Amino acid sequence: MGCRQSTPTSRGPERARGFSLLELLMAVGLAGIALTSIVQFFALQTRKMKGHTYRVEAQQAARTSLDAISRDVRLAGACLPITGAYVPLAGTNGPGPDSITVRTGIVRANLSCIVAGLTAPMAQGSSTATVDSANGFTATMLVYLRHPSGSGQFMFVTGTGATTISLDQAASVLYPIGSGIYAIDERTYAVDTTSVPGVPELTIAINRGPSEAFAAGVQDLQIRYTLNRNCPPCDVVDAPAPNDTATWRLVNSVDLTATVQTIGTVRAEDAVTMVQTASAKPRNLLP
Repeated sequence: MGCRQSTPTSRGPERARGFSLLELLMAVGLAGIALTSIVQFFALQTRKMKGHTYRVEAQQAARTSLDAISRDVRLAGACLPITGAYVPLAGTNGPGPDSITVRTGIVRANLSCIVAGLTAPMAQGSSTATVDSANGFTATMLVYLRHPSGSGQFMFVTGTGATTISLDQAASVLYPIGSGIYAIDERTYAVDTTSVPGVPELTIAINRGPSEAFAAGVQDLQIRYTLNRNCPPCDVVDAPAPNDTATWRLVNSVDLTATVQTIGTVRAEDAVTMVQTASAKPRNLLP
């Protein structure tokens, strides 16, 4: 008999079945929907973070502005005469934003005031003062030349010797022996709404130099002065007239209100305007 050929009792391995076109399209579609949702979520969070950042920056601008002005107001009058013509504080009223000028005496490294007394008369028309010591005075320094009567002049130092101080202006009157020269740090804070369109800013001018940007977004600054008069509750007034020395001497505290807006916003809902207030007492001027 011939041999019978055996037949396999088990089937060979089948080829793996792949995705159908329909399944592939459904997977791609679902992945696209998920990816779109993720992108939209992160875009929304990014916009929210930007809006939060703008609001924080506006808040910091308001706080920084008020802190700087308050600090200078507290130091107003240090090392300076508080009798005679009023020197430490000055200010202007609107109709728009107010401004304020604060003056403080400069001190040496040993914390002594930079002040000199005339040891010889300074004739009217002269621009050189003979003093007991010019230690601490330097060229370009702002100074106040004070007459014993209480009047005086603001000038800049152009040069110094051991006992002489040269000034950029001539004396308007005769300054006798005993007149004083005071080194001054002067700071004027004001709001500029024109330098950068749409971006108002608080500016600072130091010693009558050019105004420089201090805090962006500050669109208004209102200043009121509480007087040591009719207390309580005490009179609260706008800035007295520049020559109203009697009223300036009564200033007991300075009340500041800054209005700040967000800048650089990308959405209307991120545009926020906030108002912050502060009060400072010029401790060197209080009775």
